[in-house]
Amino acid sequence: MPVKEKKTSRAEFAYDTLKRRILDNQLPPGAMLSEVALAQKLNMSRTPIREALKMLMRDDLVEIRDGVGTFVKSATQKDIEDAYAVRQALEVLAARTAIGAFSSEELEARFRSLQVRLEQGETVRVEEFADADWALHDQILQKSGNRYAQKATNDLRAVLRRYQYLSVRLLSRVEESLTEHLAILDCIRRRDLARLTELLENHIQY
Repeated sequence: MPVKEKKTSRAEFAYDTLKRRILDNQLPPGAMLSEVALAQKLNMSRTPIREALKMLMRDDLVEIRDGVGTFVKSATQKDIEDAYAVRQALEVLAARTAIGAFSSEELEARFRSLQVRLEQGETVRVEEFADADWALHDQILQKSGNRYAQKATNDLRAVLRRYQYLSVRLLSRVEESLTEHLAILDCIRRRDLARLTELLENHIQY
């Protein structure tokens, strides 16, 4: 039993490490993932690396090309649009019950802090904005009480985080998006469901 627990722990560590690097684009789409090279880099055997790659396949983050190797999966425009369409529908549904269930003050302060830093000429890292963005949208789902919407989004969580991060990096529209988030939080504070729904439908697009 101890040996099995150790292998599981190593596999989970490898999975978490590789997943974070994929989501942060340190391992970009199309990058080859060599079991031997990864095992050396993470100082472990190939067995936990192989298990980690299987878990990443279930997250739809890597793919195996027969006779070639394992690669970080590239996303087509349709993949991204489809994922965002599902996210949009689920979040608009969740907003109906979430709007009266939580306070927007803490999240609003977080976004205003980022906005002030930008206005003062400071650099806001993509990761900082992406984390704040996800915190808001995740809160809407969690406070909705709709476990089916939560489960469906959790199933897409890995790819959504990746697409979200790429969206922030590639579109370079942090200032505009900050304004959108503050408007969403204002609707939550005022319990304006009609306007919140409209804003979410326009905001959750790729």
